[in-house]
Order: sequence, then structure tokens, then C-alpha cells
Amino acid sequence: MEAMAAAKPVIKVAALCGSLREGSYNRGLLRYAMELTKEEIDGIQIDYIDISPLPMLNTDLEVDGKYPPVVEAFRQRILVADSILFASPEYNYSVTGPLKNAIDWASRSPNVFANKAAAIVSVAGSLGGARAQYHYRQIGVYLDLHFINKPEFFLNAYESPAKFDSDGNLIDPASKKRMKKVLLALQAFTLQLQGCNFNLSTTSEFPRRIGRLSEEGHGLTPCTEGSLAPPFPASTRYKLGRTSETYDWSDLETCNNERSVLSQFQDEHFRLKNKRYTPNARERMYKFGLVASWMFFLIVIMLNYRVNSIEDACCKRNVFSGSLDLWVAYS
Repeated sequence: MEAMAAAKPVIKVAALCGSLREGSYNRGLLRYAMELTKEEIDGIQIDYIDISPLPMLNTDLEVDGKYPPVVEAFRQRILVADSILFASPEYNYSVTGPLKNAIDWASRSPNVFANKAAAIVSVAGSLGGARAQYHYRQIGVYLDLHFINKPEFFLNAYESPAKFDSDGNLIDPASKKRMKKVLLALQAFTLQLQGCNFNLSTTSEFPRRIGRLSEEGHGLTPCTEGSLAPPFPASTRYKLGRTSETYDWSDLETCNNERSVLSQFQDEHFRLKNKRYTPNARERMYKFGLVASWMFFLIVIMLNYRVNSIEDACCKRNVFSGSLDLWVAYS
């Protein structure tokens, strides 16, 4: 058991760059990511895949259901990867042609991107490639690629201080820290999709710290058969709060915490603890509102009649006596 707890699963990440330029800054991000996985982050292997040899997508190149050798080799490397790391600039507010071509080849039947975790980083101008990133995420929806939501990585390569050296290598300390957080988040999300559990001895506070990954990352253990049931069973028994079905420890703790917090909030602010709102109570409230509205209209009609009577008295007094006695008219 101790050996299993100490072991860490190794995920294989396929890295794709959307720029074919030799000194590409985005390729520099991938080079730094590969250095991190070798020196500081355990459990990640990055396989950089050069997409420049791929021909433009043309279904005429598919002969008898087979792809050209260079395309098939590319697809196989994507297939064996556990997750994908994209690094791409922004072309005309959108994705780059070379990377879109590679994505299209990989998405041909059968789609080798399906059910994989993914992350995207970008280096560009003023917005750092943000608009292109959102387009990649939209493409990922159809491909069944599951992008991490946070942290996001946008980098403006042209603002001071310099982010890259003359060879295109990342030198900015702040950007290096952000890149490390992206890799740790991708690692955790990939293992989560694969059904691996978190080590309870090292992450007892995980349900309350979710979304705040430390730079060291969470202690992770490989998933063993039968150790993790479906996270939120949708059965009737589970909805009624009965614990006859098994579920993950974090889901149980989260459910209990949410239930207690909601109950406390209701007791303090709405005083609902000892009250019962039944259909009979709602019916009584409806009848009361109906009677109150009729009373309001009756009062308005009576006031209107009283005003008309006063106006008639004033008119008669003024016609027959030539003068107006307001006291008599209003009495």
C-alpha cells in the first residue's frame, strides 16, 4: 500500500505549435514546458510533434480508408497521448492555418482527440492571443477535447520587459511561474478524467481548496479498480440522502457541507425551521388578497361618488344664490 501511495502516474502530453517560424515564441513556450517536466515536475512526459510535414487536408489523399504515412504517424502519436498542449499565436483574430490543418487531420474518423484533456497557451500582440484561444475552445467542443478552464495563459511578447531572448527562449520569471501552473492544472485534470483518485493523506482539505493548485501540486495516487465509484449517482436513493450507494469521499463531504450551510442560512435569514407552507396556507393568502383588492375598489368608488356630490352642491349654490358657501357645500 505504501508503494502504491508513493507511486505517481505518468501522463503523456502531445505538444503542438501553431507557428512554423523557426524562432517562434510559442515554440519557445513548449521548449520551456519540456524543461520543467524534466527538472521540476514529476509525472509528465511531453512529446513535441512537428506539424510542418503534414499536407493540406484533402480527402483525395485517403485511399481505401487509409491516410498518407506522414498523416497516419501523426495521428498515432496523438492517439497514444493522454492530453494535448497547444501553443499558438493569433492570426486575424483566430486560429492559425497550420494548426487548424493538423486538427482537421486528427479529427478524421476515428477522431483521435476524443476524451482527452487539453490546455492552450499563446503568445501574440496586445491581447496575447486571447481571441484565438476562444476559437480553439469552440473547436474542442466538437472534438470532445476537454480544455482546462483555469489558469489561462495569454502573453504579450512585445511589451517590456523582454519575455524572450534572441533565440526565442522564455526568460520572463513571472511567465515561467504561470507556465508551471498550467502544466500542474493539466496534469491534475488529466488524472481526474482518467478516474484517478487524490491521496487523502496529502489532500484532506481538497474539497475546500479546489481550483487553487499550489506550485507543488497535489499528491496523487494511481486509480485502482473498484476504488472510485461514479462521482454523483443520480439514483432516487442518493437524492433522498440514503447512503446505500457508494460515491467518492469528496462528493460526500461536499454534499454534507452544502446541506449544513444551506440549513444554517435558512434558519438565520428566513426562519423556516419550524414553519410549514402547505397548499392550504397558499389558498388562504390568495383569498385574503382577493378580498383586500375588492375592498380597495369599493373605497375608490365611494370616494368618487362623494366627490361628485360635492361638485353638484357647489354648482347649485352658485346658480340659485349667486354666491358659494364652501362650508355648506362640503358639510
